[in-house]
Amino acid sequence: MKIAINCQFCFAKGGGGIKEYIIQLTNHLAKIDQDNDYVLYVLEDQFEYCKTVLPTRFKLKPIPYHRSLVSKICRSLFAQRFWSKEEEIEQFDVFHSPFFHAPKMAHARLLMTVHDLRLYRYPETYSFLRYQFLKRAVKESIARVDRIISISQFTKDEMIDTCGVSPDKVTVVHEAINRSFFSVDRIKDYDLPQEYAYIKEGRFLFCLSQIEPRKNHLRLIKAFAAMKAQGGFDDVRLVLAGLQKLNAEPVLKAIAETPDVIYLDYVPTEMMLWLSHHATLFVYPSYYEGFGFPPLEAASLGTVSAVGNVSSVPEVCGDCAFYFNPYDVNDMSRVIAAALNDEAAIQEKKQKLESQLAKFSWEQNARETLKIYMSNE
Repeated sequence: MKIAINCQFCFAKGGGGIKEYIIQLTNHLAKIDQDNDYVLYVLEDQFEYCKTVLPTRFKLKPIPYHRSLVSKICRSLFAQRFWSKEEEIEQFDVFHSPFFHAPKMAHARLLMTVHDLRLYRYPETYSFLRYQFLKRAVKESIARVDRIISISQFTKDEMIDTCGVSPDKVTVVHEAINRSFFSVDRIKDYDLPQEYAYIKEGRFLFCLSQIEPRKNHLRLIKAFAAMKAQGGFDDVRLVLAGLQKLNAEPVLKAIAETPDVIYLDYVPTEMMLWLSHHATLFVYPSYYEGFGFPPLEAASLGTVSAVGNVSSVPEVCGDCAFYFNPYDVNDMSRVIAAALNDEAAIQEKKQKLESQLAKFSWEQNARETLKIYMSNE
């Protein structure tokens, strides 16, 4: 059998979680599947980069488009012609689109992975042109494909409620994290730069997330200020890291006006790992996540999280995190304060981190995905 995977989100700079998904899925398929043939489609201007991160024994083919805005528009308008021709040339049996939307296929079974429905919940997080394209393409693709892979039960439920998808059409295949990347071994010889040495002087909460409204920084800062006002937390700082993505100005203003809140913007990998490992608590107040990687990444580094009790986050964190209502500043403040005052509770949850992490594996993801490829349904 021949399987085609659209890897156009695999590029050298950016790509986010979808890029990681493509890289991990294809490399683990290469390890476990010796029977089927694969062809991986990548953007023409990313071809050389993709040769360094995608499995070398799979066939790589360029898509005749680039990352430029003009090329993106052309791709949106004319890509179907390319895919129809490729289906004739390659005669693949399965076509997997690991993101958002999928082209029409004459004969191949069509699969699509849906990571979240942010498009419908938070359309303002997309550019105007991107939103106009996706608004049509996503619903058409969901109706068109033969099977859908959802990265969480939460996202599957959203598809059923929002798009009217039959539950039988959707299979939940959890994503995972790269444990060797999020490892304490990578920072055993690392220390914070001298300019940030003051962070080590007391306890700190760490939140790693790009700044945009759904990440809920404003409520977190207010909850932190309320907790500090109670007294007993003079040694605690709130450290925020992440790029400014959307409507960052109110958050930056709140940071400037709130004592003991530190914003680091983008941080290098080793510094991010050090902060995640040494934080007293990792805090993740986001109220909308298709999967919610950061608390799992912190867990891999041995740190317990305090998180919102909505979307996919409880599904990912299980019983090894502290939960608060992300819409309620008082509840957020109360839960974080209680955790900081209860070292025994933190240690109890820390003992559960490895068992929770064991539920998520890229090898298992690849095996479950391959099973769907091989299904005749």
